[in-house]
Amino acid sequence: MHAPDSRLRTVITVALVAFGCAALSCQKLPHDVDDQQPKALRISPGVLVKDSLEPGRGDATDWKDFSYYTDVSVTVVFAFGELYKPHGLRGEITLFSFDGNVIQRQPVVSEKRDYSFRFTARQDKDYFFKIEATKGASGYMVETKVTPLDVCSACEPGTTCCRPTGLCCETGTLCRNGACVRAEGCDPDCGRGEICVAGRCESACRGGCPRGKRCDVGKRRCVRKSVKPHSRPRLPRIRSCSPECVSGQTCNTRTGQCEGGTAIVGRVLSATEKGAATEILINRGSRDGVKRGSRGSVGSIGFTVVTVSATRCRAKIRATPDQVKGRKVRISK
Repeated sequence: MHAPDSRLRTVITVALVAFGCAALSCQKLPHDVDDQQPKALRISPGVLVKDSLEPGRGDATDWKDFSYYTDVSVTVVFAFGELYKPHGLRGEITLFSFDGNVIQRQPVVSEKRDYSFRFTARQDKDYFFKIEATKGASGYMVETKVTPLDVCSACEPGTTCCRPTGLCCETGTLCRNGACVRAEGCDPDCGRGEICVAGRCESACRGGCPRGKRCDVGKRRCVRKSVKPHSRPRLPRIRSCSPECVSGQTCNTRTGQCEGGTAIVGRVLSATEKGAATEILINRGSRDGVKRGSRGSVGSIGFTVVTVSATRCRAKIRATPDQVKGRKVRISK
């Protein structure tokens, strides 16, 4: 007798609950977890993120967060709706830097599907995307790609990029071990069989020469040793010294060079044409006893010192750069 009453009460209760929910709209909307900047969803390279915007259901704003462990160039693409179909959403995407400044902003329209953002991300800094809808609704996907930065991209024309540091070496300097250094000659002078290359002494014939060959420093390669035929010895030719030897020196008539006495020995680091003469830079200066006005010679060609620094001096000489560059210098004290 009680069963029919129980079933009746159950039917009435279900009807009342259904009526109450319909009248009060008690159906609960899904909670959007990335609707605020502190709750931004992390996006990463190689991971395709899917999301949607539905202003009518309380989901009008999404936030996305990007950061990387090193400096990189970043490309983030937002794709709305389906291929070849208007998605019906209108709104805006804004990219913020880690300090809250706006980097880029693009309006979203129903006729355009893809929106690409390219920027440089600094190491361990957070960058935020704010995706807002003002009308319509649509699903969307987010794809993120990163590429290493070119450390030399900041170097201007006329400079040389120094890897791996990315320093830009100006004219007159060269890159050595990641740093820009002055492109001067070798000091101390290079030894026998070596040449000065960009401020460093290097072997003229790398790896040495095989048996029967010798290193030609001028040609920077190994050449066959020449066998001179036996001949009658030649009498030495008598030469005079020009310029004349200074006090305390004697003229070697075989070589035509002044010897003995007190002299400063150095080497020509660079030679540049200056009108009818050639300006030479010598690797000796006031610390070695060189003074302005000191007289010297490169072989048999004389010169007078015009400027002196602590470790260098300059002079003008009546010769071509090829005649004096890299040669030994004698300067009278």
